[in-house]
Amino acid sequence: MTHSVPSSTASKSHTNTPLDIPIVHTLYQTYTSWSQLIVKFPKSQRYTLGEVCQQNLLHALEATITAASTPEVEIKTNKLREASAKIDMMRLLFRLAKDNKAISNQAYLDLESHLHEAGRMLGGWLKSLRS
Repeated sequence: MTHSVPSSTASKSHTNTPLDIPIVHTLYQTYTSWSQLIVKFPKSQRYTLGEVCQQNLLHALEATITAASTPEVEIKTNKLREASAKIDMMRLLFRLAKDNKAISNQAYLDLESHLHEAGRMLGGWLKSLRS
């Protein structure tokens, strides 16, 4: 059985959702890259360091989407700060993974680049909320 979009919905223009914001795309891409790396992680670290990194990424993504979904500035600010703290933690964890030879230097640089971009976007968003 196929489902079709009701004509009233199909004729409406696309509205922006929290999933459409650039930082969500950046964190999504970071998670995608990470999920490809974690399968190659040494078993001794896959369910410890690898899992902690994965959970921090998901938490940052969730906090960012929650911030984008709420109109309340205080809640939005708190969620963005939460996401920022998780990104800072991931920077440390990814460096730890590199130093423990769980990921390559190039993989680390790619992940760090994504996190730097996400951090820059979060900082700008927080700054705009203060204004």
